[in-house]
Amino acid sequence: MLSVNEFVSRSLELNLFFLRIMKEHSLFLQLGFTPRDSALASQAAAFNREFDRLLAQAVDLANGNVNVATLTSRQIVTQYTASAEQLTQFYTSVPINTALTQREASLAPSGGMLPAGIVEQVQMLDKSAYQLTSSLAQFKRKLLADVLACRVFTLNYPLLLDHILREAEFFMTMLAALLRGDDSVSTENLISQEAFWNRIMAEHSKFIAGLLDPTEEALIDKARMFGKEFDVLTAEAMEAQKKTTDLSKITAGSINETMKLRDFKEAGTNGILGCSIRSIIIPLLADHVLREANHYLCVLGVCNQTV
Repeated sequence: MLSVNEFVSRSLELNLFFLRIMKEHSLFLQLGFTPRDSALASQAAAFNREFDRLLAQAVDLANGNVNVATLTSRQIVTQYTASAEQLTQFYTSVPINTALTQREASLAPSGGMLPAGIVEQVQMLDKSAYQLTSSLAQFKRKLLADVLACRVFTLNYPLLLDHILREAEFFMTMLAALLRGDDSVSTENLISQEAFWNRIMAEHSKFIAGLLDPTEEALIDKARMFGKEFDVLTAEAMEAQKKTTDLSKITAGSINETMKLRDFKEAGTNGILGCSIRSIIIPLLADHVLREANHYLCVLGVCNQTV
């Protein structure tokens, strides 16, 4: 069972990371609809606003109550997030709450003592996050079904819709575990998370390859290479779940490849923000996948090596 301090810090860290991910998923969905489906775009925009509101609550609660390693890991915001938001807002005219990003970047680390009443507030945050994410997951699930049945067209790949649905379901699973007081860093859970995140990293690589301009041949080849390498790591981690493989060797490989992919994503984010890479990648999407690599490195136990 988790201690009170562990419950508070882990809940807040999880919400700081995933509520931003969910609100950005909502934005990416909104931007992918055609004028015919303006009602769906409006629904996605409403989710964006609700996750923004909930993230603001998490930021209020997190100030002074989150480990310094999390705040310096660049999984919550990176040095590029504000610029990526500004450029995305410029390109799309969709308003983005950049002030919230500045607040996150200025969060103070834990001082050791928990404020009165915070446990109950964090429990309510977890429950609200679960409920809102469940609604978003239902929206994603129906959208994916409609796209696969050719009832709706979107500029987002069907695999991306499935990808972000799995991330929502994973967030819900983690929230439910926290509310039960389960330890998410047990060996069994870590093996499962490694299999999950290796698949996510593989798919990021494939999305990047598919969104780069065809003239960016070297970058496309490199992205495809990462996709194949993480496919192998995913399969190995899934075998480890059956206790037929030595996890330590797989984890070492996951760390090594994720660090290399993180550096590739960071260079790509720089290039997109600096207009030196040709692509149809939304600037905030580039920063989004970079943060997920930073988060995964923390899951793998190397937060101090994400900067």
